[in-house]
Amino acid sequence: MAVAPSEFGEVIVMRVLDPDAINLSLNDLGLRADDREIIEAELKRPNGMILNTGPTGSGKTTTLYAFLKHKRTSEIKIITIEDPIEYHLEGIEQTQVKVEANYTFGNGLRSIMRQDPDVILIGEIRDKETSEIAIQAALTGHLVFSTVHANEAAGAIPRLVDLGVKPSSIGPALNLIIAQRLVRRLCEACKVKDANADFKKKLEEVVKKLPAHVKKDEYKNITLYKVKGCKKCNDLGYKGRVAIYELLQISKEIEVLMSKGGGEIEIQEFALRQGMVTMQQDGLLKIINGLTTLSEVENVTGPIEL
Repeated sequence: MAVAPSEFGEVIVMRVLDPDAINLSLNDLGLRADDREIIEAELKRPNGMILNTGPTGSGKTTTLYAFLKHKRTSEIKIITIEDPIEYHLEGIEQTQVKVEANYTFGNGLRSIMRQDPDVILIGEIRDKETSEIAIQAALTGHLVFSTVHANEAAGAIPRLVDLGVKPSSIGPALNLIIAQRLVRRLCEACKVKDANADFKKKLEEVVKKLPAHVKKDEYKNITLYKVKGCKKCNDLGYKGRVAIYELLQISKEIEVLMSKGGGEIEIQEFALRQGMVTMQQDGLLKIINGLTTLSEVENVTGPIEL
């Protein structure tokens, strides 16, 4: 809960966490088939770092919890340091930041490293100390999951540099950067077909231009939908939310680019040439799948030029 003074009193924001809402598996996240294959391959790696970026409330923790559950076995030791612990996971050792006891992300991570974990979840990388220890953990045989605040996947790299991490250390430590947002999901009980031939034609062009690794056959038959509203969705036309993703795999070429001081724009452009699908494109594909609407995608990714 956050409280701030205002002109006529106090304003309060309270975050309500529903354990059932974030108790999702990897298959429940709404990933495209090709993105799921990339993530499953990265989760099999024994070391390195997977970073998740996005603003507060974009579903980052839910995604990382799904990764933990996918990795969880009796043979793997998983430890987390969180602020706060949002959902209790069986078979995983979870710890919570407690500033008054001097158990911060930095100090806690140092302590966790002495517990000989295989997988570590750091709730957020927010300072130089935490970022440096996290990078070292990823470089010394641990699989590390964490979050940073950045608008796009490529933006996580200059964010780490701003925190004081050497660019030469970031590339070898990072395996994958994920950026995500949440859009409202169309109500399945009342959504109606939208005969927008012009928009449908533009989406067909979007599909044609997608990278070769995207399974385009899944998007051949485009049926558009729009909101209506019913009792099940309280006349909103939407019920629930679904994530849209952007996956940036760290290749040897991107490592070289980072070591030379390549900025966010340069890395983003290189990743696009290598076949990265942007969050906005993923949002358009979810429109094709009848999951959301153009206005929802534009609300979180900006105006779309088709």
